[in-house]
This record gives sequence, C-alpha cells and structure tokens, in this order.
Amino acid sequence: MTAGQVIRWWELRRVLYNAVLFVIGVAAMLGTLWLIDKVNPGRDIGTPMLGAVLFAFVANLCYTMGWIIELLGRQRDPVAARQRGKRMFRFGMAFSCLMTTLPFWVACAYFVGHKL
Repeated sequence: MTAGQVIRWWELRRVLYNAVLFVIGVAAMLGTLWLIDKVNPGRDIGTPMLGAVLFAFVANLCYTMGWIIELLGRQRDPVAARQRGKRMFRFGMAFSCLMTTLPFWVACAYFVGHKL
C-alpha cells in the first residue's frame, strides 16, 4: 500500500469509529444521568456536553496517531506495519468504547455505593 492508501484506509474507518462512539456515548451519558438522578433526584449536575466535545476531540487525535504510527513503521517493515495498523484499529476501537462508557461505570459504582 502507498502512504495515501494507508491514510485512506484509516480515514474511511473514522466514520464508523465516530458513529460507534457517538451511539455508545449517548447511551452512556443517558445511563449516567439516569443513575445519578436515582441517587440524588432532581439534583442538577450540569451539562456534560463540554466534556463530550473534548473527549471526541482527543479520541480523534488519538485515532489520527494510528495512521501516523503505521506510516512511520512502514519505513522498517511495510508488511508488519500493515498488520500492526489493523491490530491498532481493533484495539483502539475497543479501548475507545471502554473509555466512552467509563462515566457510566463510575455512576454504577456511585449508585451501588449509595444503596448499600
């Protein structure tokens, strides 16, 4: 693959990456707000939109590092770099999904802690 093809491969998958994180993020945010409301009914915790926008920016910055790292690795071994790139995409997607749901898991712990 040429450098342009590597970048194209990653950028075509960015749409999927962002769509998955958006759906998971909305579900996690709604679940988090619901759980917090169960513990503290009517309490205003503000809007998490600034955090969501910042998270999306950082997630996409990290995503961009995927193709940059792959391109740098191509200088030594293009075949190994391509395989590493595919693994980085899968691992990065899974890790990003976990990080996107982290506020929900914290809210679950908060909820359980207040119910005991």
